[in-house]
Amino acid sequence: MMRQQAQDKSFGKLRAIVVDDEPLARDELQFLLEECGVEVLGEAKNAKEALRLFDEVSPNIAFVDLKMPGPDGITLAETLRSRKPNVHVVIVSAHDDGAIRGFEAGVTDYLLKPVRLSRLRKTLDRLIEIEDGQETNEEPLERLAIKRRGAFIVVELHSVVYFEVRDELVWAVTSDDRYALDLTLANIEKRLDPQAFFRTHRGAIVRLERIRAIEPTGSGTYEVLLDHPDKPRVPLARERARQLREKIPVAG
Repeated sequence: MMRQQAQDKSFGKLRAIVVDDEPLARDELQFLLEECGVEVLGEAKNAKEALRLFDEVSPNIAFVDLKMPGPDGITLAETLRSRKPNVHVVIVSAHDDGAIRGFEAGVTDYLLKPVRLSRLRKTLDRLIEIEDGQETNEEPLERLAIKRRGAFIVVELHSVVYFEVRDELVWAVTSDDRYALDLTLANIEKRLDPQAFFRTHRGAIVRLERIRAIEPTGSGTYEVLLDHPDKPRVPLARERARQLREKIPVAG
């Protein structure tokens, strides 16, 4: 018992918000988090309330229900992470059918309802490890060692044009090859230089200097055309278009 209390004491550096349209679900999760020593800064019943609360209290973690009236939890997760890239989002759902979409969107974990205390503690342990890792101020990646046919090929990061999720794998794409990575897009994003790379979509990160055009595709959405022999077009999520305009100002 004393060991468990000592373990939970470190969770106090986590400051959370809880987003769920069901009051009982919010209350139960808040109770479990507080049992673990997590500071719960507030709760919201939909994405609109969550964004207002997020801006007011600036949490480092958000527990978000998958299915809510209005924008769903994954859409909310993308918006939260576009506002604060280092925020951790944990999707909470009664179903597992959103897990792949969630991890493509960069969520840190995916919990199934009803949330068990033992499973929640595992999530919190992982969050503390990530927070502690961020506090070490790791240098941005400069090269990747990628396993291919029994050997490790070293790929210089300056040669990577973009990263994408395809066929449930993450790929690093250079001008003349593509490499499957044993990493999530979210893990890669944390180690990239934000002045060199930009997350355009839940399934893509591009090198800013290789963007050659930003083209509308209708309904307020865009694609970015990249400087690459195949002339790939990568989706640009609506909520990320504003951030991209800040990095590449419109001058005409």
